[in-house]
Amino acid sequence: MHTRHAIAVVFLIVFPATLRAQSTVAELNESGWKALRNNDSGRAATLFNEALTLRPNDPVLLLGSGAAAHAQGKQQDAMKRLRRALELDPRLTIASRLLGQIAYNEGDADLAIRTYENALKYAPRDTELTVQVEAWRRDADVHRTFEDRRYDRFRVMFEGRAEESLAAQATSVFNSAFWRICEKLGEYPSNTIVAILYTEKQFRDITRAPEWSGGQYDGRIRVPVAGAAQKPELFERVLTHELTHAIVAGIVPRGTPAWLNEGLAQHFDGSDAQAAQRRMKAAGRSIPLKNLESGFSRLSAADAQIAYDESLLAAGVLFDRPGFGWIRLLHRLADGQAFEEAIVNFGFSYADLEAPFAR
Repeated sequence: MHTRHAIAVVFLIVFPATLRAQSTVAELNESGWKALRNNDSGRAATLFNEALTLRPNDPVLLLGSGAAAHAQGKQQDAMKRLRRALELDPRLTIASRLLGQIAYNEGDADLAIRTYENALKYAPRDTELTVQVEAWRRDADVHRTFEDRRYDRFRVMFEGRAEESLAAQATSVFNSAFWRICEKLGEYPSNTIVAILYTEKQFRDITRAPEWSGGQYDGRIRVPVAGAAQKPELFERVLTHELTHAIVAGIVPRGTPAWLNEGLAQHFDGSDAQAAQRRMKAAGRSIPLKNLESGFSRLSAADAQIAYDESLLAAGVLFDRPGFGWIRLLHRLADGQAFEEAIVNFGFSYADLEAPFAR
């Protein structure tokens, strides 16, 4: 056969097949992103992985597969896919954002910083990347001398021999409390939980938390340890409280009302609901729960106490319902449904939740 004719025959055979493959990949890609938007991470993972068998070096498909793995809690798989996507297309800023955030939450601050620094080479005017990487650098500078203790999904960072025993205690508290909390909520997030033990000064400098704050969760659990050895029960309560926030964040990355988050954390840390009821009665006033959805950090110490007490009592209304479907509620929030709409499906309204302290 003449060479030119042979090439033409191959073209006629291969080209339609190539077009079909391209069309199939495009459809799988579109369906994968749609599944992610609909919070169906399992289907999204299947679709992206099928597309990758046809086009294994497509950075957008690798990004989608990484995002699906992240949504499934498979963070190591997610990072592997995202790193490969960036090798193929370092300008894919959205992959850099996701990889950096996952790496940081998994306790790999160096990878997070490198990822954002590389991203800024291609997006130098991206102020969000700039602000975040500067914050991570400051964080990393403080932690340069820290050691860490790892157990299962937990990584506890501490500084010096004096805090080593507290780190061991923290690891033990986390491990036992994790199973108790997750059993009640109905789901066991698989993400790494990083906790950092600070001096009081380090805690205030790093978090800028209000004076009344005894701990913070911002993707990492941050706890000041002053007096922890003398008050081990209080230390355990603070650790359990912040661990609850980490677990809730692992189920609902965003969308949980602050009052519900704090109510759950207090319930599991063993806060006294009767004492909260007495304080509410003495205060003689309340704050609508609707006004406590976005956070407490700007409240005065007096208003913060009211907000925490209300949160505990309101969450208690839900805990008092035998067999309340916590995981169904949390999944509704994860799907983007507003709490006020979601709670109606369980036969409650905000008025019902405010009844223990309504005036």
